[in-house]
Amino acid sequence: MNKVLIECAKRVDKYKLNRDCILKQLQSMKIDKGTEDFITAYNDDFQYTLIGEIKGNQVVLTNIEKAIAFKKMDNSDIFEFIKEQSD
Repeated sequence: MNKVLIECAKRVDKYKLNRDCILKQLQSMKIDKGTEDFITAYNDDFQYTLIGEIKGNQVVLTNIEKAIAFKKMDNSDIFEFIKEQSD
């Protein structure tokens, strides 16, 4: 289990994200040797991206970004979405 430090607590509060869910997600994150940074989607809401650093067995959450344009879709919509983007 990783030790987690949240340096961007104001963003967690601003976006009304669940701090406990973020902690659990980052504590259970698999860390490969030599990895210094990470970018991952927030498990509870994929329009948020968690960004941070890895120092030994410590995971430091430094930033959270919210997607500017986010559109929920299911698999049946993906083909049409890709087709529209290529036109």
